[in-house]
Amino acid sequence: MWDVLLALLAVLGLTAFLTLYARLPAALGPLTALSLAGLWLAAWGMAGALAVGGWTLYLACWGLGGWALVRRRESWRQLLTPGLVLFLMMALGVTVYFAVRQPIPTDFDEYSLWATAAKLTKANDALYTVGETGTPWQATQTPSLILMGYFAQFLGRFAYWKVYVGYDWLLFACFAAVLGRLDWKKYALAVPAAVACWCAPWFFTTYNRTIFLSKVYMNSYGDIPAGVLFGGAVALWLALRAADGPRWPVVPVLAFAALAKDNLFPVMLVAAGMAAADWFFFPDAGPFRKGWPRRLGFSALTCAAPLAAYLAWSRYIAGLAALNAAEGGMGVTSQSLPSVVINGVKMLLGLPVADYYEERRWRFVQAGQDMVSAFFKDELSMLGPGVVVLGLIVALLLAGILLAKGARLRARGGVLLAVGLAGFVGYNFVLRLSYAFIFREEQCVGLVDYNRYIYPYYIGLFLIALAWLLAAAQSHPAPQWRGLAAGALVLALGGGMLLRTNQFILPQYSVLGFSQAEFDDQNLIQRKADAVAETVEPGSRIFFVSQGDNGLRWFSYSCDLLPLILDYSGDIDGGGGGGGTFGLPELDNGNLYYHPYTLEEFRTLVEESGCAYILVDAVDEI
Repeated sequence: MWDVLLALLAVLGLTAFLTLYARLPAALGPLTALSLAGLWLAAWGMAGALAVGGWTLYLACWGLGGWALVRRRESWRQLLTPGLVLFLMMALGVTVYFAVRQPIPTDFDEYSLWATAAKLTKANDALYTVGETGTPWQATQTPSLILMGYFAQFLGRFAYWKVYVGYDWLLFACFAAVLGRLDWKKYALAVPAAVACWCAPWFFTTYNRTIFLSKVYMNSYGDIPAGVLFGGAVALWLALRAADGPRWPVVPVLAFAALAKDNLFPVMLVAAGMAAADWFFFPDAGPFRKGWPRRLGFSALTCAAPLAAYLAWSRYIAGLAALNAAEGGMGVTSQSLPSVVINGVKMLLGLPVADYYEERRWRFVQAGQDMVSAFFKDELSMLGPGVVVLGLIVALLLAGILLAKGARLRARGGVLLAVGLAGFVGYNFVLRLSYAFIFREEQCVGLVDYNRYIYPYYIGLFLIALAWLLAAAQSHPAPQWRGLAAGALVLALGGGMLLRTNQFILPQYSVLGFSQAEFDDQNLIQRKADAVAETVEPGSRIFFVSQGDNGLRWFSYSCDLLPLILDYSGDIDGGGGGGGTFGLPELDNGNLYYHPYTLEEFRTLVEESGCAYILVDAVDEI
């Protein structure tokens, strides 16, 4: 655990420097520090020297923090704000608790991508995109979140729970940004706001009383963190505008957020649009025309930052994909996002489109109809369907607008609301295009994972509404009634969310008191993998047999055995591979992970696989 605590010390060191020397409000320090750290590691990773980037980052954070505390020791009380204390207490609490409880992944996509990418990065001290696995595809997931897991355990050995800790630090940093410039005299606002932040990831993702573990803070998927980053980036901007300090920290935060999750990049453009519009249309002082070129330049930089980061990563991945294809692997396997957007707009306008898109027009129509139905009918939160969730968020923003002091501040809230709603429409359009032209046909027909793709927007927009409500409450001197009303609304919101969350999620089904039995199956696989690793020669390639597997056990062993390579065995050309289930062709049940072979074909497959061992995990009558 010492390595994780040293990583936390690095975050606090950079935060101290940013607060004491760059005049950044202390509550905004952790999010700015983590964003700068993530961008730094991503740049060094793309350059092929991730370990160098890690060492220089740690030394710089410790050195700058120590120097700032020594030179400005008389100002250290500036660090003791509710937001920074909230971050520190949450970060320490989850670090110690997870170090004791040792949670590990259990979900399919954690092993098929997220956790495996984190382990590859740590094992090789290089981006997961260049790590060797048994899979035939190029790992192209954007790097921000995965590098948080790397940063948290850079100095120690890999452990899955440390990945969760890195993710959670980022969430807590965003919560601190929502609290913004609240001081200790505003504890009546700070406490319920912190409670609302803690409950938000559960509140907008849990839609019935759970009987299984709800792993909001023990999950390496990118959906929830990306949604929280969306809200945290805008909350940070609102706090920067209220402070007499720098404005630049929003730029690295937005750039870092753009690399959180590939399909949520449009959401981060919405965050950039909110900050840019707020800065351009509402100068700090004086008439609109005064200094407008300078404001326009900074607004353009705000929007360009996430775009530049995303394009840089896309170019890096395109180079890897081309190299992979040249070596006999897979190159680009899906339509580009610009092409998808252009042809989708053409369809809306009734213009002719390319054959690829014309063949999938029915999917475009069906996805649109199904998403409208889901918005009005599907339960996906503790409040019910999306229409109710969006209604609550809009009501909070309207309340903040009405209770804010002065027409100018209310107008700023109106712009936030307008951009947020326009972004919601735009993001839904991007989702529709994804289901129609990027995802597999069965994903479109069943609107698979729609909840996972839409709730990040709700989480982020809610945090923005909460941050705006806090700003409205602070805009009035006590005891002005509008300020009191906004404070009462924050108190009611925090208390109501805590009550509702307690009704839906009992402590034993949350991170607060989970049973160790939740992880028994995966712990057994991990112990088997450890035993295999001790038995075989280093660098071995292993053929895998696990009858009846749906792919999860293959992905689990593939991750747990790293750096050993579990062969991607089976009929790859036919769309299969992985899974480890084999049988005669006449017994083929149509399952994606069933590989039909005659005895002679199977023998040839094993002999030509290049594997030195066969790992038999499970057998059956066939």
